[in-house]
Amino acid sequence: MDRKKRKKSNAGMSLLEVIVAVSIFSITAAVLLQSFVTSQRINKKSNLYLEATTVAQNIMEEIKSKDFEDVSLAFNYPINFLTGQARLSFLDSERDRINTETENSIGVKEIIKDGSDYKDVRLYNTLDGEDTSKVTASVISKDEGKSYEFNPRKTGNNVSKYYFELTNVPGNHESFDALIEFNGGEGSGYKKKTLTNNDEGKNDYLAPNIAKLDTKTNAFLIMGKNWDKNAMEVIANGQLQAAQKLWDEDLADYIKNATSEEEKQKLTEEFTSQHPRPAEKLSPEDIYKQTRRTLYVKIEESGGTIKADAKYILNAYNYVKEGGNKYERMDICPCKGKSEEKDIKGCFCTYKSEYLTFYSSEAEAKLKNLYIFYYPNYENKVKNSTKTLDNIVIENENNYPVNVYVTKQRDEENNIPTSSQENFYRMSLTIKECPDKLEHTNWNTNTSLYKAQTKLRTNLDYNISDFDQILTRPRINQMQLTYQAVNDKGENDRKKTGTAAKQILSYNGLDDKIETDRIYTAKVKVYKSGAAEKGFPEDELVASLDGAKEN
Repeated sequence: MDRKKRKKSNAGMSLLEVIVAVSIFSITAAVLLQSFVTSQRINKKSNLYLEATTVAQNIMEEIKSKDFEDVSLAFNYPINFLTGQARLSFLDSERDRINTETENSIGVKEIIKDGSDYKDVRLYNTLDGEDTSKVTASVISKDEGKSYEFNPRKTGNNVSKYYFELTNVPGNHESFDALIEFNGGEGSGYKKKTLTNNDEGKNDYLAPNIAKLDTKTNAFLIMGKNWDKNAMEVIANGQLQAAQKLWDEDLADYIKNATSEEEKQKLTEEFTSQHPRPAEKLSPEDIYKQTRRTLYVKIEESGGTIKADAKYILNAYNYVKEGGNKYERMDICPCKGKSEEKDIKGCFCTYKSEYLTFYSSEAEAKLKNLYIFYYPNYENKVKNSTKTLDNIVIENENNYPVNVYVTKQRDEENNIPTSSQENFYRMSLTIKECPDKLEHTNWNTNTSLYKAQTKLRTNLDYNISDFDQILTRPRINQMQLTYQAVNDKGENDRKKTGTAAKQILSYNGLDDKIETDRIYTAKVKVYKSGAAEKGFPEDELVASLDGAKEN
């Protein structure tokens, strides 16, 4: 019995058992293999998503760190030919592959939406000359990106909408295409500032908030309330010395025919009783009321450095004390009021400062905006705008592209200006450039097509007496505006004034409310490589990132 049992226990597995075992193993192996394949697919998809998200974040960080116009510049002129670097810093290590003819070229460009399709924008062409109306790119540059101006979309289906494309952008293991969308239109929540939505509305042209502006790309010239007080003291002291000298000369002439000391004494007393010798200087405050102030601001570029210098000239030659005598006036000055043009010995009615540098650019920085803040001299009661007490001259004879803000300030402490003061106020603003250096010798034949390198933003010609009524400020005529062309020798040439000058200088107004910028919604979409050529189909979208961009 035991022998039979031992025999049976030593026998092998039956065929049925083998079949069952193999079946179980196959099923288990198939499940494990499927899980492994699925896991691999998930890992690959996850890695693809992570890489795409990293690319999206790099793009978003880049566009949020730049001004909107600089974003536009980077996609239309991706390589800075002055430095050889990519304008999109996260692509700088790949700059040799940007927009080349190689197979692995990285494409960087602006596109525009046409229905459901995307098309290339049109850049400025030298054949366009002064007519830039055909340019559909969001920046206009006539020198391959060295200087440029923003070209906003104000009409059509793409109003305030901008699209940028990147192709073959490298990740760690994969390459991607990307579509960057900016929307500043009504669909983005943009509402124009009006009386009814004053809190929510946006305004594209508002006075700058100085606290938010850096000094690397912005120059500030702030003329305080009493910046010219010391100069007026110098002028008043000079007038007193000249008046006393003139009085002494007149007295000497009056008594020159006297034949005795007694007669000289008598004539001296007689002259003195009629004309007391000047003993006190005239009031600097009164002289100031009739003093012509001229502020000169000069912009120069040399060796890659941009400088902004300023000087001022005060001319009080026309001052006459009300009810005063012949010694209480300024026109006794020997310069006859001509010392602004050249130095004249003995002149006391005119004060000239030296040029002072108030801005000098750092390495590779560029001056974007120049701000001039000043308190107007509201004592001018002359309605004729050709006789102005306040004069500002911007000397940009190197044609440096810059936005110039000229902002008159309110004296809140003294409640100045009143509405009457604003209505009577007149000033002269002249901007000088040299169109000949840009080969625009016939710039004045069609001023509707010619645009200056200087762009003017100012609250002149607006009544700022009522601080609360910013949106309903009345337009007034204060500014005698001149665009003055100079030749290559610096001599005044042709000029345009008034409306023509405003058009040339791309004039626009501003008000003195705290800065409120247009807000653009920003969206970065990252697709599989090759999606751009297909029009960015949604089924090839890998990752998307939303944000906002204030401009």
